Amino acid sequence: KFRKAAANLWAQLENQATTDGGAYWHKQRYPYQIWLDGLFMAEPFAAEYSKIFNHPEHFETIARQFEQVEKNMIDSTTGLLYHGFDESREQGWANKKTGLSPHFWGRAIGWYAMALVEVLDYFPEDHPKRAAIIGYLKRLAPVLVKYQDKNTGTWYQMIGLGNKKGNYHEASASSMFVYALLKGVRKGY
Repeated sequence: KFRKAAANLWAQLENQATTDGGAYWHKQRYPYQIWLDGLFMAEPFAAEYSKIFNHPEHFETIARQFEQVEKNMIDSTTGLLYHGFDESREQGWANKKTGLSPHFWGRAIGWYAMALVEVLDYFPEDHPKRAAIIGYLKRLAPVLVKYQDKNTGTWYQMIGLGNKKGNYHEASASSMFVYALLKGVRKGY
């Protein structure tokens, strides 16, 4: 019964619409949009499914999801990842030139960081894209440390805005960052 359920979930991913670059749309009702948290929703499951049911061909698709985030969603000044990217540039929140959302949302970056370390549990050691995924984590780790609040050891909900009015120390994002960093160190990434 679990295999049947997993196959049903995998079929949804196989039929999920993608951007021109091959990244899954966040949802069918969000056309041409990549959201960081979407990688945690799909990729750890996809990697475990692919390993357990011996589908090595799926790992290329899994790697592509991360490649598209790294290609399209990193701020070149800060190294932080924007929460969303609209390839069509039609959404009201999307920058009309870049397609990027206006802010760096702590929880979204946290979901992304956790997706990286969780996928690596199943990604084949000899796969040519494994090193790239580890590299994404190595790129992100010092960026996270740079934006950690030195007084509390936590991160703000809207990273990069510091103690601007309405911003706050965010427990979920902070926990996700600590989890991903700790697991990355523990696994030797």
